[in-house]
Amino acid sequence: MNASREQQQKTMLIGLIVLAAVLLLSIIGNIVYMSRSGRLSDEKDKLTAEKEVLQNEKTILNETIVIKDGVIEEQQEMLEIQAEEHETIVREKDTRIAQLNRRISAHANDLKEQQDANKKLLAEKEEWVGKYGILTGEYDKMKQELDALASTHEQLQGKAKIAEQLKVYNLCVLNKWERWLCADRYNVSQARRVDHSYIHFEVDGTIFTQAGTKDVYLLVYNPAGALMYPSSNLFAIHETGEEIPYTIKTSIEYAHQPVHVEFNIIHPDRLQSGIYNIEVYIDGHLSRTSEMILE
Repeated sequence: MNASREQQQKTMLIGLIVLAAVLLLSIIGNIVYMSRSGRLSDEKDKLTAEKEVLQNEKTILNETIVIKDGVIEEQQEMLEIQAEEHETIVREKDTRIAQLNRRISAHANDLKEQQDANKKLLAEKEEWVGKYGILTGEYDKMKQELDALASTHEQLQGKAKIAEQLKVYNLCVLNKWERWLCADRYNVSQARRVDHSYIHFEVDGTIFTQAGTKDVYLLVYNPAGALMYPSSNLFAIHETGEEIPYTIKTSIEYAHQPVHVEFNIIHPDRLQSGIYNIEVYIDGHLSRTSEMILE
C-alpha cells in the first residue's frame, strides 16, 4: 500500500515535470518565433508575466504537494495503525477460530459417543419394551387368574361363614292336651285342645364352627303372623342388625358334639286353627324354619 502511494506521488511529480517541460518548450518556441518576427520585447514581457504566473502556480502547486504529502503521511500512519489493529483482530479471530475448532472437535467426539450411547439405549429400550409386553401379557393372565381366585375365595369365605354356623336337625313339635286322662294326650292336632307345645331338635356344626356358649332363640308365629308370647328383651339378627323380640330362649355349650335342645311352651289361652310358623336363631343366625298345622 505504501509502495502504491509512493508510485502515485512519483507519477504526479513526473507529470508536473513533463508539464513544466512542455511549458518551457512552448516558451522557447514563442521566443524563437517572436525573435524571428521582431516582437521579442513584447513577448519577453509577456513571457515574463507568464513566467511569474507559472512560478506562482508552481509555488502554489508545491505548497499543495506539501499539504497533500502531509495528508498522505497522516493517512498512511492511520492506515498503518488500522492495519496493525486489523492484524490484531485477525490474530484474535484466528485464535478464537482455533479454540472453536478444538471445541467443535471435542464436541464432535462427545456427540459421537453420545450417539453411540443413544443407539445402545434405544436397543435396550426396544428390548425392555418387548419384555414389558411379555410381562404385561403375563400380568393380565395372572390378574385374570387372581380375579378368579379372589372370586373363588369370596365364595369359599361365604361358604365358610355358612359352615361356621350351627345347624338345627330333626326339629319336632309335640302338642299335649291335659284335660282328659283317657284320651290321647300327645300328638294333638286340634287347636282348641293344645295346652302345651314341646319343640325339640339337635344342634350341631362343622369343623369350622367355634366351640363355646351359644344363644338359641325360638320364635313362634300364630296364623295371623304375630309373634306369640314376645319377650321384653331383644336380640339382633346378624345379617341385618335388626333387633326383634323372641318367644323363648336358652343357652347351650357347644363342644363339637351334637347338643339336644328342648323348649316347652305353655298356652294359657285356646289356640286358633291354622299354620304356625317356627323359626330358630342361633347367635343371631337363622338356622331352621318349620311349620306347625293345627285344625
